[in-house]
Amino acid sequence: MQIIKQIPNLITLSNLLGGCIAIVILVTGFLPTEYAFVCILYSLIADFLDGFTARLLKAHSPIGLQLDSLADMVSFGLFPGLLIFYSFGFFSNDPSTLEESPINYLAFLITLGSAYRLAKFNVDSEQTTYFRGLATPANTILCIGIFYLLSYLDHFDSFLPIYSTYFLAGFSIISCFLLVSNLPLFSLKFKSFKLKDLLAPILLALISIILLFYLGVVALAPIIILYIILSIIFKKSFVK
Repeated sequence: MQIIKQIPNLITLSNLLGGCIAIVILVTGFLPTEYAFVCILYSLIADFLDGFTARLLKAHSPIGLQLDSLADMVSFGLFPGLLIFYSFGFFSNDPSTLEESPINYLAFLITLGSAYRLAKFNVDSEQTTYFRGLATPANTILCIGIFYLLSYLDHFDSFLPIYSTYFLAGFSIISCFLLVSNLPLFSLKFKSFKLKDLLAPILLALISIILLFYLGVVALAPIIILYIILSIIFKKSFVK
């Protein structure tokens, strides 16, 4: 029976493993960046499944809570910071100067903000029904979406190498702010099935499907921005 109780922790550790492999791919470049994103996709799925499995098996534990945050710090804290850091060199068309520009290191504000966000989540009893600040998995999706958005624009705008550095610097600051802010954002863990409580998630799902159909992975960043906007509009439906 005790072995069964460890299943959620094993899933959490697989989330951590996915993040580690994604980082290795990103740093070494021995595989295309898309393979790193596949690993992070697995980590996102595992991050959902560990909590679901813990509830199903009634295997909640203080160790599981801490382990989840430690795994998230790698997969959804260190990885997105590194992704934006390497994006500075990738979109400037001069990766050799990546380590030479101090502004590039602003990317790690995302990692620092993620650490603070995860610590705050662990001690905040109000974040059981909704989030305060952008959750680290959602922020990681936003960072991946920004990478794909810039990749898409890179095919059409010859001025992108000039402006991408300033854009990524600004994005790093905004991302960090969203992580550490007290902005209320609705959770997809439904506590009620009333239409007024489900309206925001339903709208998010429907519009996201349309955006993904027409834009593909380029839609990831707009979807997270839409999530933030809907949370602001429907704040009264989940903050009570």
